[in-house]
Amino acid sequence: MKLEGGRIPSSQLTILAIGFLLGSSIILGPGGAAENNAWLAVLFGLGEGLVFLSIYVQLQKNYPHKTLIEMNDIIYGPYLGKLFSICYIIFFLHTASLVVRSFGAFFGIILVSTPLSLLLISILLVCAYAVRNGIEVIARCSLLLVVLMIIVTIFNTALVAINMEPSNLLPFMDIPIQEFFKASHSISTLPFGQTIVFLMIVAFLNQQQEAGPSLLKAFLIFGLFFLIIALRNPMVMGPQIYLATYPSFAVVRSINIADILTRLDILIGVSFLGAGFLKITVLYYGAVLGIAQILNMRSYLPLVLPIGALILGVSLLQYDAYIYDINDALKYYPYYSLPFEFFLPLITLVAAKIRTYLQASPGGKV
Repeated sequence: MKLEGGRIPSSQLTILAIGFLLGSSIILGPGGAAENNAWLAVLFGLGEGLVFLSIYVQLQKNYPHKTLIEMNDIIYGPYLGKLFSICYIIFFLHTASLVVRSFGAFFGIILVSTPLSLLLISILLVCAYAVRNGIEVIARCSLLLVVLMIIVTIFNTALVAINMEPSNLLPFMDIPIQEFFKASHSISTLPFGQTIVFLMIVAFLNQQQEAGPSLLKAFLIFGLFFLIIALRNPMVMGPQIYLATYPSFAVVRSINIADILTRLDILIGVSFLGAGFLKITVLYYGAVLGIAQILNMRSYLPLVLPIGALILGVSLLQYDAYIYDINDALKYYPYYSLPFEFFLPLITLVAAKIRTYLQASPGGKV
């Protein structure tokens, strides 16, 4: 069943994955719980994230041109497969609502007189328009937005380079080892593990054999990008950076070059606008496409606005004070998300290998 007629090249998949990984990460401090060891937590988090990616890529290799929903039906059968698929869709929808809420909270600081509901509706309407136009439009949008985000980050980092103090990274590993691994694990699940949603997208890649290398490039490029931010923020602001709700925003806001180049925090706002749009849209698209496949619909278009309304409703039910939302995200999300990002995909991969083995055995039939 062809619910999506679009196709994307491997280069656009890489760019889209980078934009997705940036998401809310562009304003939140990477590995903040590890404090001045955040840069090392990023490297460990990337390593764990690559383990997740290897599972996703193996699934894609076993079932090229199939989405995660279709894989579940093939591997587990129509009933158990749909149960697992529903769990994934709930995960996509909940994650999308969290990103929408963080998006609204951030811009609520800038647009203080604008009601939160109006901000969220505006965000979701733009995302809904992109989802309606399909994966090709989403991927093309990522080209411009990701280039813009990278240029802005390089520009901001160059301006604060003179204020960097490498001594702010000391002392080395002065926190309990369990706290360090908690910080690195939170990085692996948010954002690396969230790329499980790309199993709803790689089915529409022109060259299926390029899916793994394309996503690997995205992980490594983003990992370097994230590492730069993790080193830059504490070197510029020292220990006080760990008190900031939005560390990157605070760093850029501190830029003052001869009273001419100042108040450049708007650049972070523009970057987050693009990154947030891409992350919400990919999760939104994955959920809508998945529901349409479960219901055997001919088109996913009738679902776009109702699912957008559902994401909006869940977003508005999030915490009144966003600081509690951030606290819970750091405490609970790394563990709540692990079944969807690691255990279920791993079980699915093992089941797929067993199924393939039994089919290949003499007289085997599953």
